[in-house]
Amino acid sequence: MKARSLRNEEKYTCSKERRQIMSLHSANGARLDFDSRGCSSVVVFPVCTNPLLRLGLESILSETVFVVWHDIVDGFSSLPAIEDESSALFIIDASSFTSGAIDLVRRLKAHAPAARIVMLADAFDPNIVPSAWDAGVHGFCLSNQKQDVLVKSLELVMLGETILPATIVLPIAGTGAHTAHHRPEEGTFDGKINGHQSRKLSSREAQILTCLRDGAPNKVIARKLNLSEATVKVHVKAILKKVGACNRTQAALWATRNVSTDFTQL
Repeated sequence: MKARSLRNEEKYTCSKERRQIMSLHSANGARLDFDSRGCSSVVVFPVCTNPLLRLGLESILSETVFVVWHDIVDGFSSLPAIEDESSALFIIDASSFTSGAIDLVRRLKAHAPAARIVMLADAFDPNIVPSAWDAGVHGFCLSNQKQDVLVKSLELVMLGETILPATIVLPIAGTGAHTAHHRPEEGTFDGKINGHQSRKLSSREAQILTCLRDGAPNKVIARKLNLSEATVKVHVKAILKKVGACNRTQAALWATRNVSTDFTQL
């Protein structure tokens, strides 16, 4: 156990000599490097009561930049001291803290404000997700998803993305999310989405808002609507202002609650 502890602590130290670069796009469209934080490894702290979960994560995340801490964190009192919060990731087993998960998230954020937090579960209650997100959760991952999907999701979380699986988003959006009820006139949109009044959106902005709801990055939106990425960015800024959102994630969550029409088919 002591040798394993030393090995994890050595990997916890940043190494400029061995960097793995993965260029991706953040939620606001800015280009980021996965290793731009200057550290070659991310320490994963399993927050759970089941030691088998830690062993499973260690197996799945082997040969990646993620290094699983040598012991589980079974409560706030067992949290270790964290030297580099920006390279720390808490993975909370939601089933281990069914009644106090939100409070635990808040305490983790207070303990390590710069660390990232992911919840892991077989399924998520859509009514709980907004509260967990407000408390500080950056990603919601399913325990039954493919291993490579989990790894990529964790990488995106460390880049600043918020991960919401389709199994969470689609129930919130409703079964009619992809059914067009009417076709607004080209160039304008009345601003009423499922009865909710927002500042007047153009039909193009309504199309882009639908794409944001589905989690599409600017590059995908631009290709789908035959626009330049620069034009999409301008529209996104206008949308954020009109729906009262501070970022793309808030706009997407707003759209999942209020948009049932697929305006991309205009």
